[in-house]
Parts: sequence; C-alpha cells; structure tokens
Amino acid sequence: MDAQVSARPTGYRQVMAAPGWRPWALTTLLSRIPDAMAPLALVLLGHQAGSFAVGGLASGAHAITEAVLAPWLGALADRWPAHRYLRVALGVRAAVYSLLAATATALPAPALVVLAGVAGGVGAGAPGQLRALLARSMPRPLLHQAMSLDTTLLELAWTVAPAAVAGLVALGDPRLAVAVMAVLAAAAALTCARLPAVPAREDGGRTAGLSRGTLLRAALPSLALGVVGGFAGGALDTAIPPALDAAGSPASLAGVLFTGYSITSVLGGLIYGLRRWPGRIHRQAAVFLALLCAALLPSALVPSLPVIAVSVAAAGLFAAPQITARALTLQRDLPESAWSAGFSSLYAANGAGYGLAGFAIAAMLPLGVHIAYAVPLLVCLTVAFLAVLPAGPPRDAAGPDGK
Repeated sequence: MDAQVSARPTGYRQVMAAPGWRPWALTTLLSRIPDAMAPLALVLLGHQAGSFAVGGLASGAHAITEAVLAPWLGALADRWPAHRYLRVALGVRAAVYSLLAATATALPAPALVVLAGVAGGVGAGAPGQLRALLARSMPRPLLHQAMSLDTTLLELAWTVAPAAVAGLVALGDPRLAVAVMAVLAAAAALTCARLPAVPAREDGGRTAGLSRGTLLRAALPSLALGVVGGFAGGALDTAIPPALDAAGSPASLAGVLFTGYSITSVLGGLIYGLRRWPGRIHRQAAVFLALLCAALLPSALVPSLPVIAVSVAAAGLFAAPQITARALTLQRDLPESAWSAGFSSLYAANGAGYGLAGFAIAAMLPLGVHIAYAVPLLVCLTVAFLAVLPAGPPRDAAGPDGK
C-alpha cells in the first residue's frame, strides 16, 4: 500500500486507491463478519442442539477464548509473515465452523461448547494482525483516514451480521448460518494471499532493550480506555432490553435500536476521518467515550421509547471515533514490532470490559433497571473525564504518530 501520495491527507479516495487496500479491506470484512455473526448464531445453534443454556455457553466460550488468547496469538503473529499466520488461523477457524455446522445436532453439549471455544480462540490474533498490517503499509499521512475506514468496516460487519443470521435461520436453521460463517472464513483465508508484502519500517531504536513490562506500560492508556469502552458497550447491550420492557415496549425492539446505533456509528467514524481534530489523540478517545456515555444517560433515566431510541442513535455517532482514536494512540505508543500484539490486546481489553458489564448489570438489576444501567454509565463517564485531564506534554499534537 505504500503508494506515492501527497504529504497532506485529503480524503478517503487516496486510501482506497493505495495498492493493496482492496485485498486488505476484503480480507478484513470477510474475517469480521463471521466473528460478528457468532454470538447470535451460536446461541441459536445451541438451542437447536439442546437448550438456550447450551447456546449461551457456546457463545460465551467463543468470546472468552478469543479475548484470553488474543494477546498471545497477536504476539505470535508479530513473529510470522502476515500471510502465513492469517492463512493458518482463518483456515482452521473455517474448518472448525464447518465441523460445528455438520455435527451440532449429534454432538453432546460439552463437545459443542469446546468446539465453539476452539473456533473463537484459533482466530483471535487475526484482527490485531490485520490492523497492524494496515498501520505498517499505509503511508503515514493517510493513517488517520485508513484507521477510520478500518473502524467503519468493523461497524459494517456488526450491522450486517445479526440480520444475516436471522435471515439464514429463517431460510433453513442455525446450522446454515454457521456454515456460511465457515465459507466466509475460508474465503478470507484465500484472499489473504493477495495481501501486500510490507517491508519493515524503522522503529528508530524504540525496540532496543524494551521489556514486555515496558511495552505494557506504554500501551496502558489505550488498553484502559479499551476496557472502559467495552464496559460502556456491554452496558448498552445488556441494559437496553430491560429498559425497553420497563418503558412498556417490546424488548425485541433492542435489535432495531442496535442497528440504528451501528449506522450512526459508521457515519460518525467517516466524519471523524475527514479531518484532523485538535488535541492529543488519547484525549480525543477519552472525550468521545465521555460523549458516548453522556448521550446514553437519557436512555437509562427516562422510561420512554422515543427518548431511548434517540439516545442510542445519538450515542452511536461517538462509538467509531473513540475506537479509531484508541487504535491510533496504541499505534503511536508502541514500536512497530509490537503492533500485532498491541492491537490484539486492545481487542481483548474491549471484550473483557464488555463481559464485566454484563456481570455488573446482572448484579444490580434487583435494585431496578434504571440504577443498573445508569451507574455503569456514570462510572465510565467519570473515568473518561479523568482521562481527559492533562497528563504530560502533548506528544501527538501534530498527528497520530507524534510527528
């Protein structure tokens, strides 16, 4: 993707015209859609094979193994050529999905849960590796726009996936949805062969003598915001159905609201990438996270469907920008040799925050849905506000890489 480009970023067309962008975007989208389909598809598959409890365990196993193994597989991916790691990881994931689709109704529940966990874990390093490849290969003046488009692809996958699962289950059954996940993962394993070979960039000596602890401390600001951002997202997903029920509306409307959230998130991400914004990138991430939580607060406090709908849609405008800003902060703070591990760790941090929110809200629901929803949002808002406060010289005032 290292095409000759003007030194001044002028928009998304230069990013999409860069050599290697199209195969990268195709591989990224093909690999992310099965990941986004997995939560709902595995719940329904487990229900068909036994019960919703089995489905919940399968979906949870997929998510947990992915979050736990992402940093370790990301570190492994940093030592392998991108093509080789992605081909193996996505190919094995496709094979496991195929096995699940073919044998789900015949497998005992523990085996189904184990296979779901294997499918989640084996591909855990792929998102970080693909984002690291983008950061390595895109000309630095275009990195801000490139990362914004990367987040847009992520949001598109999560917008399309639930509807795709629902349609495939309506046409056949959950096994068809899992089979399609296998086909998409296999297609991503094939398209990754067209990814550009990227020569290593100089790290300016930043890697010399750096221990794992030093690298972790450098990534800590981004990882902390990743946990808090995931916590806010988990609060939204977990609390909106009971909030709708408390407002006298069907809890099933949550799916419609989440689709609207994803659509406005895509819009917000594209707007964020159109220009450079003032202030440190880390502070931008914290500001957008605070705005997201503030926009969600009315949906936690007012038992009204119109208020909840507008609040959720407005919050989506800040979702993609805070994800992009976090990624740019991590890319700046880590040496290139640690990018895959760093981005994978950020992915895991977001998943950990998401899971913690589910436990926190479940524990507080006996106190009332509004308390259970508002308290986590207020905690996230407070942490985001503290992250906005000055903490050292503005290293990245000139751009996402501090130059």
